[in-house]
Amino acid sequence: MSDNWIALIPKDPRYVPDGARQNLARDRFAEIAPDADEIEIKVTDKISFFDCGANFERICCPSCNSEISTEWWQDRMDDDYVDGGFTLAGYETPCCNARHSLDQLLYEWPQGFARFAIDAMNPNIGKLSNQHETEFEDILGTSLRVIYQHI
Repeated sequence: MSDNWIALIPKDPRYVPDGARQNLARDRFAEIAPDADEIEIKVTDKISFFDCGANFERICCPSCNSEISTEWWQDRMDDDYVDGGFTLAGYETPCCNARHSLDQLLYEWPQGFARFAIDAMNPNIGKLSNQHETEFEDILGTSLRVIYQHI
C-alpha cells in the first residue's frame, strides 16, 4: 500500500511561525482534510529536506533552466549537510556556473528545505486549492511551498 502526504513549508527555510499560528494551521488542516490519517507539525533546530518521494521527476537550474543531474545534486546535498542540517550554501551549477543554494533550484515536483512543516498523511483531498494555500499563508504569516509526497 502506498501513502501520500501534503506538506506545507515556508519558502524561507529558516522561518518558524509561533505556536499559536502552528495550532491554527493544524486545526484548519483538520477541517480541510477531515479523513487524513494524521496531521503533524514538525519543528527542527536545523534545516531539513522535504522531498516529494516517488513524484520526483527532475531538477533544473533557475538561471538557464537546464536539467541538473541527480548525481551532481546528491554530491551537493552531501556537501551541504553539516551537523544534522543543511547550510544552504551557494554552489556553482554545472550548466551555466550560476551560484544557487539547493533551496533555489527548481524541483519537479516541488521539494524544499525548512525548519518548520505541517503535513497531512493520506489527506484524501487531491491537490490543495489555491484558496486554501493562500489561507495557510495568512495563518502562518509567510509564503509557502506545497509538497506532494508519494511513497
